Amino acid sequence: MIDEGIEDSDILEGLNVRYLKIFGLWKVINDYRKTGNRNGIIKFEVFCTFILTLPYVICQYMSYFNIEVDIQKATFLNLYPLPALQMCCRIAVFWFRIDIQCRLYDLIKKNFLNIPEGSRAQIEEIYKRISKVSNMCCMATLIVNATIVSLYVVNPGISVDYILYHTGSMTEVTTGRKKILGGWYPVPMAESPYYEIIFVYEAICILWGGLFLAVYFSLYYHVLVCLYAHFTVLGFQIENLKMKSVKNGGSKSCIKRDQNNNSIVYENLIDIIRDHQKLLRYFEELRTVYNPLVTLTLGIGVIVLIIGAIQFLLGKSINPGFIFQISEVFALQGLEVCMFCFGSSSIEAASSGLQFAIYSSDWYKANVKFRKAAQMLMVRANRGVSLTAIRMYPVNVETLMAILQFTYSTATLMMRMTE
Repeated sequence: MIDEGIEDSDILEGLNVRYLKIFGLWKVINDYRKTGNRNGIIKFEVFCTFILTLPYVICQYMSYFNIEVDIQKATFLNLYPLPALQMCCRIAVFWFRIDIQCRLYDLIKKNFLNIPEGSRAQIEEIYKRISKVSNMCCMATLIVNATIVSLYVVNPGISVDYILYHTGSMTEVTTGRKKILGGWYPVPMAESPYYEIIFVYEAICILWGGLFLAVYFSLYYHVLVCLYAHFTVLGFQIENLKMKSVKNGGSKSCIKRDQNNNSIVYENLIDIIRDHQKLLRYFEELRTVYNPLVTLTLGIGVIVLIIGAIQFLLGKSINPGFIFQISEVFALQGLEVCMFCFGSSSIEAASSGLQFAIYSSDWYKANVKFRKAAQMLMVRANRGVSLTAIRMYPVNVETLMAILQFTYSTATLMMRMTE
C-alpha cells in the first residue's frame, strides 16, 4: 500500500490523536501509507511487548503445576495474565493487518465524504460533537490505565508467601515481601537478588502494558467512532434533500427551474449513494480486522468480571487498597466492553436510520428518477451494520446486557460450588 500521509489539517474537526503521536503510532501509520513498509518504531514495540509479556504469561500458567492452588487463588492467578494476552493480541492484529488498518485511517479525514458547501458548517458541528465523545472515551481509558499502573507500582500488595505457601484469602497472609503482580516464577522469589529483579521486571511489564493497552485502544476506537460520524452525516445530508418551492408553477421558466432543482437534488442523492457504498466497503474491512479484537475484548472482559466478582464474594477480610486495585482492573475491562458495544450499536442505529432520513426528505415532491434512487438506498440501508464477535455474533447493547447476566450467573454458580 503506497498512499499519501495524513496531515493534521486533514483530520476531522475536534479529533484528538495526540496519544498516537506521543507513542509513535501516528508516524507508523503515515510511514506505512507512504512507503508500504513497517518502520522501526512498530518493530521495536512488537519486540518489547512479546519479550516482556510472554515470559510472564508462561510462568503464571506453569504455576498450577508447581504451587498449591484453590479456586480463589486460581482465579486470582488468572487475573493478571489476561490483560497481557490482550495487549499481545492488539499489537499482533495491528502488525499482521497493518495494510488494512492504515487504509481504514482514511475514515478520520474530514474530506472522506462529499460534503455540499451549503451545509459544511452544520456538518462540522456534527463531527466536532462526535469527536468530543471519542476523545472523552479514550481519555477515560488512559486515566484508568494510568491509575492502575501508579497504584500497583507505588503500593504493591501481593505477598510472596501467599503465592508460594498459602491458599484461601490472600489478605489473611501478612508475612512475606510484597510484589506487584500475582504469580509464580521458577526462582527463589523471596530471596535477594531474585525478589528485586522480579519487582523491577513486573514494574516494567505493568508500565509498558498498561499504557500501550490504552494507546492501542485509542488507535482502534477512533476509526470506529469516525465511521459512526460519517453514517450520521449521511443521514443529515439525506434529511436535507429539500425541493425549493416554485411560485406560479404553470409558467415555462418555473417548470425549467423545477427541473433544474430536481436535477441538482438528484445529483446530490447520487453522491450520497456513492458515499454510502464507500462506507459499506470500508466497514466490511473494518469488521474483518476488528473481529478478533472484539472477540478477545469481550471474552477477557467476561472472565475478568467473573474473577472480580468471585474475589469480592470469597474475600472475608479484604484490604481496602486491594479492593480498589481489583476495582480498577474490573472498571477497565468493563469500560472497554461497554465502549465497543455502544460504538457498534451507534453504527447500527446510524446506518439503519438512513431509511427514516430518506422518509424525512422531500422524496414525494421529486421526480420518478429520484424516487427510484432513494428506494434503492432504502433497500441497501434496510439492515444496519454492526461489529461481530466469533465471526457471526452481533455486538451491541443487547450483547452488553447478556454479558452482565452471564457474569452474574457464572459467579453465583461458582460460589455455590465452592460452598
